[in-house]
Amino acid sequence: MRALTLVFALALAGAARADAPGDLVAKLAPGSSAAPAKELAEAKQPVEQLGAELDLLAKSGDPKKLAETLTAVQRASGARYWQKDFDLAAALVALPPDGIDPEAYRTLLGTACILQALARDGSVDAVSRLVRVAADHGGIFRWEVRRRLEALGDAAIAPLILARLDPAVRGFSWGTLDAIGKKIPGDAVQAKDPANLCAVLAAYGRVKDMDALGAVMSFVSSERDDVRAASRNAVLAYGELARPKLVETYVNVAGALSPPKEWSAERIARAIFDAYDKQRTADVDALLEEGLAKSVAGDDAAAVAAFDKVLARMPFHPRRALMAPAYARRARALEATDRAAARVAFEKALDLDPSGTHAAEARAELAVMDGDDLEARGIASREPYERALALDPGNVAARAALDRIDAAAHASESRSRKWTWAALCAGAFLVLLILFARLPRRAKRES
Repeated sequence: MRALTLVFALALAGAARADAPGDLVAKLAPGSSAAPAKELAEAKQPVEQLGAELDLLAKSGDPKKLAETLTAVQRASGARYWQKDFDLAAALVALPPDGIDPEAYRTLLGTACILQALARDGSVDAVSRLVRVAADHGGIFRWEVRRRLEALGDAAIAPLILARLDPAVRGFSWGTLDAIGKKIPGDAVQAKDPANLCAVLAAYGRVKDMDALGAVMSFVSSERDDVRAASRNAVLAYGELARPKLVETYVNVAGALSPPKEWSAERIARAIFDAYDKQRTADVDALLEEGLAKSVAGDDAAAVAAFDKVLARMPFHPRRALMAPAYARRARALEATDRAAARVAFEKALDLDPSGTHAAEARAELAVMDGDDLEARGIASREPYERALALDPGNVAARAALDRIDAAAHASESRSRKWTWAALCAGAFLVLLILFARLPRRAKRES
């Protein structure tokens, strides 16, 4: 058994190694590369593995042979080579094998396929590794890398900003940002996808680009939680470099004099964040106070309507637990007329405050509703009602339902007992009837 397990494990390990980027690159050869090239370009391998293979490819191949092979591709492709949608990997696969240096070919095709795999991944780490290839082999892949970055659009902005920290590709990064119209920070933060915007903000914070600080700070009061958090983290990442801008913003936002000199840049920033939060949530807080006032006055319908607006704007409002009692009372008021709405209100009350004074009662009422729903489908189950009584011993509806189920069960048992006795009596009567019917025949035979 152990031997079989070992063989199976070795087979799996061999299969895993066969799919590794290095093994696929080793299979690339002039005239017979279509299958491994396709597999490598579409590989879903960890960025670390793809990057490690790129490191090896960056050291392989004779520069002269690499240039000759790439020139052959350019001649075979003509003007298409300079188009943005040109596929270098496909062109290398289609290249006639005559006179092609195998090592140079393998280096070019392997790198081109891995660039496609990284672009297909699209994460910041993957695209950042893609950018670094622009410096390999004296910049022979610069055009191919730029082509991939331009196709990625906004997803390439953050990696290009981060690449400015690397002297080997700093100039290339600036040039590519300029080519895609994202060199100026005000343009770079115009990313449509919030995820890309968050990545751009984080990148500016990491490189501490002072020209971008104003653009980064413009999002510290964003309505989107993720964007607001990314902006604030980026501002904090600037550290003391951001102090002059923070002091200026503090005076404008807080409506006060300059902050105390002993305050750090982080403390000033957090004071600004607090001020923005108060401004941003002022109307929401007003709705909350309106709802609480309605709740105190006994108008739970109006209170819940106000709270619904609050939760639509800020689902995780820090004072959300205060809304729970109104929802619980509103649910009880709706039980007789609108069970669906009552269930929703009970569930919302529990979501707002799972451990509040109303929680046990709300859970009990929901258990009763579960039992009633089962009973409406012809299933009489004690479990939901017993669960309700365990949560709320004073639940009248659960007690009544259990009494009703017990009464129905007793009535059914009585009917069953009556039918059983009737069947026994009928059976006994038939037996006697048969016995009496046989007696005359027996008397005749004996005579």
